[in-house]
Amino acid sequence: MKKWYLAPLCILLIAVFVLTGCGGNTPTTPSTTAPATTSSGATPISTTTPKPVTPITIKYGHDMAPSLVPTTGLAWWAEEVTKQTEGRVKIELYPASSLVAQSASLDAVLNGVADMYYLSINSYRKQFPVSSITGIPGLGFPDESEADNMAHVNAFMEFYNKYPAVAAEYKDFAPIFFYVIYSEAYLVTKDKKVLVPSDMQGLKVGSNGIRLELVDKLGGVSVTDVPPTAYEKLQTGVTNAAFAAISAISDFKIWEVTQYALDVPFGGGGHPQIINKKVWDKISPDDQKIMMDLALEGSRVSSKAIGDANAAAWKEVDNRGMRVTPTAEERAEWDKAFEPLWEEWVTTNEANGVTEAREMLNWWKAKVDEAWANR
Repeated sequence: MKKWYLAPLCILLIAVFVLTGCGGNTPTTPSTTAPATTSSGATPISTTTPKPVTPITIKYGHDMAPSLVPTTGLAWWAEEVTKQTEGRVKIELYPASSLVAQSASLDAVLNGVADMYYLSINSYRKQFPVSSITGIPGLGFPDESEADNMAHVNAFMEFYNKYPAVAAEYKDFAPIFFYVIYSEAYLVTKDKKVLVPSDMQGLKVGSNGIRLELVDKLGGVSVTDVPPTAYEKLQTGVTNAAFAAISAISDFKIWEVTQYALDVPFGGGGHPQIINKKVWDKISPDDQKIMMDLALEGSRVSSKAIGDANAAAWKEVDNRGMRVTPTAEERAEWDKAFEPLWEEWVTTNEANGVTEAREMLNWWKAKVDEAWANR
């Protein structure tokens, strides 16, 4: 019988059976069922790469040279925000009015030309009549140490959070959480030693803001000026006195053209950092918190730099024999001369519907007095 072919045939059939049972390369129809789940019922985590987050860039402008001490905290904050948000929020600084000038800063932030700006309250007293208390002569804080300057920073932030009339002035912007001070202004004179308000008569005094009004009230001649141009005006006789922060007297070498520096504070500079509301709303709550948490430290960094610079400047003033320190009686005369400006602040704000203006003045003055007592 011809049975010799049965062995290879059986081997072939067994091979086909094994391959078919194991699945082989037989094509299958793609499944249309839902994704498989784990034993717990959860869908397995996808390994697809998530879409990268588009960074939000904040164009942050100010009107100071990057070498000036108030900018120290701004630069620190900008770097830390970019770092701690891992680049989700990038802060780009534009110093020295390279983005927009201070005089155009409000509209620039509102319109999105700038996202953030170092606002000068003194430059916008009409728009911020309540906040303008920070620059009124006689209501300023000491400024020769980090603690002095942080007392001012903390007072303003408490003032902002305590009284709705303050916060209302910034309703068109994101909430204020970052505040930097500039130093008190002091009177430097070219030839005449000034001890009491009556000594101001006839002086041509360079300044800006509310101090111009004070000069006129005291019989002087007010000349609009700022520290960067004070040297030339004093040297050429356009002015024979000027108001400037003590550190600015050093920065711009104003002491080379003056003989006396009166140790009476004539009002400082308050600088809330304003942010465009729409831009702020694009930032996640977590990153907003990072920015806010870092702001106080940014203020502290600037406060220390300002305090150190002021202390060094006063030391140089003393070495030059320029400091003029009034007696207690003479200082009382200055306070009396300042009081009409305090009353004007109350009257202006009450006329604007701020019924608690008197209370607010007393609250602020108590904070100022406390800071001077704690020096």
